[in-house]
Amino acid sequence: MNERISALMDGEVDNEELGNNLKRLASDGEWRDTWETYHLIGDALRGHSGPGYAAKVAARLAKEPTVLAPKRVRSSAQRARWLAMSVAAGLAAVVLVAWMAVPQSNQESAPALAAAPASAPETSASAGLPATPVAAEVEDYLLAHQPFSPSGAMQGVATYVRTVADEGNR
Repeated sequence: MNERISALMDGEVDNEELGNNLKRLASDGEWRDTWETYHLIGDALRGHSGPGYAAKVAARLAKEPTVLAPKRVRSSAQRARWLAMSVAAGLAAVVLVAWMAVPQSNQESAPALAAAPASAPETSASAGLPATPVAAEVEDYLLAHQPFSPSGAMQGVATYVRTVADEGNR
């Protein structure tokens, strides 16, 4: 057993024997104790342990130089650049939030609307469609389900504002 552990520590075993020895080392408590004892003996021979070892480490740490780094001082140009970058980042964040919150209009219809002359709003009768009265129940249904309509041009809170305003007229 001792020879096999010593050979294992020295790296003098082939791959098959290495696997078997590592399995035995993991499962056998006596092998582990011998492994730890051999490593302790090796550390003592190399001078890594024994009486006075802690004192040697403390003495070497005391000899180490103490590094004191001065606090970094920023110049006024660096502070101004830092402030400018902070303001730019804040402004970019506000622009991004505003751009995401405001629904984008259809750019193709904008010239057509600008070119149209200002006139009285068209009614269904003037557009050539017969005017049909809408029952109050149907109008309430359409107003209640308008936010779920995929064809609605208004999005977000605006649909609720229009619904509340329309119901207030009754």
